[in-house]
Amino acid sequence: MDNTLLQQLAKRLNLTNSEPEPEPYLLSSDDEIALVKNAIEADKNWHIWKMRNLKMQEGDIEAKIALINFEERVDKEKLFQQANSSKNQELWQKENRRKEKEALEQKKAELQKLWSATRMFRYMEWASANHYQKPLIVNDDNKHLITALCYFLSNDARFETELKYSRKKGLLIRGVAGIGKTHLVKCLSFNDLKPIQVLSMIEITDDIKAQGEYQLNIDKSPIIYLDDVGTEEPVVNHYGTKITFFKNFIEMHYLRELDPSRLIVSTNNSFSEIQEKYGFRVRSRMKDMFNVIDVAGQDMRG
Repeated sequence: MDNTLLQQLAKRLNLTNSEPEPEPYLLSSDDEIALVKNAIEADKNWHIWKMRNLKMQEGDIEAKIALINFEERVDKEKLFQQANSSKNQELWQKENRRKEKEALEQKKAELQKLWSATRMFRYMEWASANHYQKPLIVNDDNKHLITALCYFLSNDARFETELKYSRKKGLLIRGVAGIGKTHLVKCLSFNDLKPIQVLSMIEITDDIKAQGEYQLNIDKSPIIYLDDVGTEEPVVNHYGTKITFFKNFIEMHYLRELDPSRLIVSTNNSFSEIQEKYGFRVRSRMKDMFNVIDVAGQDMRG
């Protein structure tokens, strides 16, 4: 094949053209007028600032400013090119964000379809046997809690229609120690639809004692589980500073109107005991924020 044919083929395949495609021109005439006006204003303000720094009199400054043809100083071609590139970039970013949001919504829809209440229960059984090496115990005492957790995490409508709970609220699981509250939640903590960040109040308190604070990333997981509320010291004294983590946590959620349906709390305490430890406002707000699930039964730990 001779050179002429090679050159023709390269041209047809656009191999000889390394220039990028020109950006579409998005600026309107109003945009151009506004850009020039802003550029003139900025240039004028810069000259005034410079002359004032030279200690010139205001009258002299005004006279000098009047002699300057600011519009002539504006490089309109460069100005419009930069503004147009910025607008194209903004549109590109906006489109990318739209596509990312669309992909995320599609993924959520797929996960929602996959993670039904039945799958949640099967996963709970599997996790109990494989992660914790013990069979899942289902009995009359805990089957309501198991059902509620599976409905709650799978966004099943029966959470409201059958169990009469509100999907706008979180879960407050109450019951004596050793009946498996924490185990059931942990068995569902790695589900793909609504993974759970499991946090022990005793461990949180230990961190506060050592460091004076506990950094909780509420965006780390869709669901936050605070385990054994009430077993920790309600007030921690760190070098003279009194820290009330749970009280502050509840009041922050309530006052900032954060979504309580992202919260699960377990406790051995009644509302009266909650009030005694954290105050009436915490008790009142918890009643407003949570669906209460009472769990009976014997200590399974022996």
